[in-house]
Amino acid sequence: MLLSGALVAMLYLRSKDYTLTETSFTGDALKVVETHALLRLPEKSRGLNMVYVGSRGDPSFAAKIEVPPDAEGDIRHQIEKRDDQDYHPIGAPSEKVSWWSPAKSRVVVERKYTVDSSYVHVLLCHDNGQVVLLVESMSF
Repeated sequence: MLLSGALVAMLYLRSKDYTLTETSFTGDALKVVETHALLRLPEKSRGLNMVYVGSRGDPSFAAKIEVPPDAEGDIRHQIEKRDDQDYHPIGAPSEKVSWWSPAKSRVVVERKYTVDSSYVHVLLCHDNGQVVLLVESMSF
């Protein structure tokens, strides 16, 4: 009974739209990013912002995550292993938030790739003395 209640709650949350800040960005939300981007986030990674759109069918999201400086090489290596694909989706979640601003940061590595039926866009940046990972995923 408890398991079925958790499953219903999880499906309900995935069908909603929500916005997270660093005070509400949980480990569960970090797992969503890991799963959709096929990345293993380093320990002590900290979610800063996320917008999640699940009410229109296939979910899409944009997330900003602080990565510990000593783990930059690991996450960079994971990103660089991906083949970069040239695509430019229309209506990406990153277009709707002010905190997605790689132009104001020093981009270390960037990749666009597909995971199952989703486009994934990942940027590892240096932003105001922080190592920041920007991740967006949207279904096609």
